[in-house]
Amino acid sequence: MGMVSSEQIFDFYNRGYIILRDIFSVGEIEEMRAGIDRLQQMSQGIETEKMRNGSKFVVQNGLLERVVWAGAAEPVLLKYGRDLRLSSLARQILESDQANHLINQVHFKLPGGGFYPWHQDSAHRGYGTSDWLDVNGKGSYVQIVTAIDEATMENGPLLFIPFSCGSGHLSLPYDKNRQTFSEKFNSADAVTALMQPGDVALFGPYTVHGSETNNSDKPRRIFINGYAFPEANKKVYPGEGAGELVKLVQNQ
Repeated sequence: MGMVSSEQIFDFYNRGYIILRDIFSVGEIEEMRAGIDRLQQMSQGIETEKMRNGSKFVVQNGLLERVVWAGAAEPVLLKYGRDLRLSSLARQILESDQANHLINQVHFKLPGGGFYPWHQDSAHRGYGTSDWLDVNGKGSYVQIVTAIDEATMENGPLLFIPFSCGSGHLSLPYDKNRQTFSEKFNSADAVTALMQPGDVALFGPYTVHGSETNNSDKPRRIFINGYAFPEANKKVYPGEGAGELVKLVQNQ
């Protein structure tokens, strides 16, 4: 639990992502779910985006899309975002005893919404600007996604382009309203991440990924935590406590 083998670390850096099963129990996911439900209640009355209780709520086309630094408004999510199992994974991937906790975020993926075009997280981190420096030469960042609801073919699951990370930062255009097309990767190679609640996906900043609209009648929520190698990030992220340098504890 919360440990990866040398083969899995190789896959992370070579294929660009790995999926680990049953990291969190049913009861733990229910506790996260309850906090996420409370966040949705807090979002009432927000039309586009607004800081509320230390977290940033983002609404698009009338649907709650995400809550940035969710653990400020719902401390249970900060607790799980720094859980020993996740921090141990980040420690192994980054090969560092410390990291800046940049992302503690919920994507709601409500019915009829939740589309994300092909992109790399290196763009969001500020690759090529003074906001970001790849200190360890291997991306200096790990994104950890915990499935809160089952990901099916109908509800817009995560899609990964395997081995796309080997090309480094691709400077892909990003349009939230339409899909990205590029000669730099083949979207036909996409692999669907079908996950159960409690499963965890890890991927690096250069891995091309995205997801389609949720065409089901139920939400497909995910809980995202992102850790950066010390000194890689200079950007100020929204949310009370975002970006704090934390100790990454090794799971035994």
